[in-house]
Order: sequence, then C-alpha cells, then structure tokens
Amino acid sequence: MCKKILLSGQAGFRVHYCETHRTIELEIGAMSLRLDEDALELMSDALDESVTKLQALHATRGSFRAFMRQLNMPD
Repeated sequence: MCKKILLSGQAGFRVHYCETHRTIELEIGAMSLRLDEDALELMSDALDESVTKLQALHATRGSFRAFMRQLNMPD
C-alpha cells in the first residue's frame, strides 16, 4: 500500500511522493510517470536549464526585432 503525499498540484498536473516506495509520481493529464528521487533532481535541473535558455532565446529575438524596427527594416 502506497502512502502518497501531494507535493504540487495544478490543473492537469500533479506531483505525488510515495513514502512507502520513495518514488515521485508525475501526473500529466492521463499520463503518469514514476521516478526515483535522483531522477527527479536530474529532471528538475534539465527543465530549469531549458527554461533559462528558452527565456534567453525569446529575449534575444525580442531585442533583434526591436533593433530592426528602429532601423525601419522588417524582421
């Protein structure tokens, strides 16, 4: 029998921790994924890095577009 604790929950996305098995369960819509604690840490690091790079990409593109508009040139 699992003893689950809800760590995080939003519409269509939940994260549970099973104290019995020391696993993390990600629920994304109808899909469920079980990870051990180390895998969750690796996934978290990878997602953080991805978000940082995506934000930098959007900022760079936004700066380029603003620069081109100042020159009255299309992107």
